[in-house]
Amino acid sequence: MAAEPAYRPKSVVRDVDAGANLQALLVSAITAVLVTRLYLSMTGYPRIGDGTLHIAHLLWGGLLMLAAQILVLSVLGKRARRLAAITGGIGLGLFVDEIGKFVTTDNDYFFRPAIAMIYIIFIVLFLVFRAIEHRSLSPQESLVNSAEMLTDLILDGATRAEVARTRWLLRHSACEGTLVDGLRLAIAGAVRVQERKSALNTITLSAWRTYDRLLRWRLFQHAVLVVFVGQAVFGLVATLVVGWETLSGGGQQAPTTLISSSASLACALLGLARLSRSRLDAYRWFERSLLISVFFTQVILFWQDQLAALWGLGWALVLLTVLRFMIRQEAARTVTER
Repeated sequence: MAAEPAYRPKSVVRDVDAGANLQALLVSAITAVLVTRLYLSMTGYPRIGDGTLHIAHLLWGGLLMLAAQILVLSVLGKRARRLAAITGGIGLGLFVDEIGKFVTTDNDYFFRPAIAMIYIIFIVLFLVFRAIEHRSLSPQESLVNSAEMLTDLILDGATRAEVARTRWLLRHSACEGTLVDGLRLAIAGAVRVQERKSALNTITLSAWRTYDRLLRWRLFQHAVLVVFVGQAVFGLVATLVVGWETLSGGGQQAPTTLISSSASLACALLGLARLSRSRLDAYRWFERSLLISVFFTQVILFWQDQLAALWGLGWALVLLTVLRFMIRQEAARTVTER
């Protein structure tokens, strides 16, 4: 009988959902900064506190980041980790929004270079997070992730996407032996637990079936094109309109806004070209288009027209949420067919 391959545990193993969680953190942080700045400008920069006291929103940001840490350290499951990413991201946004107070001797919140500093922080985080996400999982990391996903399968029942990805991770690990056999049996047992579906799992299954029905509707593909390509076109038009108004008012248009909105449209058009061959590839190009819009275009537009940028950000976040769901379903469908 062949000997089982030696398993050498690693001290640091990446989560298969690291990219999605880090993306949620960064999007939440950017949203928090923009919404906070808009709220403060519309309300005349109110102070929370009397006399010499002023409770800065940096403190609320610190509390939210602490809450995220508590979630990660005390609650099991990937959904808790996702909630922690969003909570921590909002806290990070509130925290860095007041960076101007801590790099100036007079605690100047309106210190103009602070805007550039916040922007640079987000760009660096974006590049780091993308580098983490783009590295493929090693066989050992795939094995550990397939074992960890059992927790969610037991807690919430097994959705088709979760089961398909767990089994794919186990195959990708290329490991054999009693440990892998035990994991296969545990996954099969988790599938049988589906009779005890949670409310959230029931909603997820219903959404999956709705998506399956939509795929059989010929107009659905056209609707996808209209929505995602249209969003990028509208972003470019909005950039040109806001830029023209800025120039007419004696201001200066930032060329980076036009570059980012053009890049967003280019990604959407690449998704359009890929849609007939691979929905998954097309969706990922649409996702890149939306991420460029959220991380670059809307942030730059905010300093020119806060209200217009906030509406654009809200719409982009709705589309990004829907698109992330569609990507998960297509990814699960792809690994199931292999």
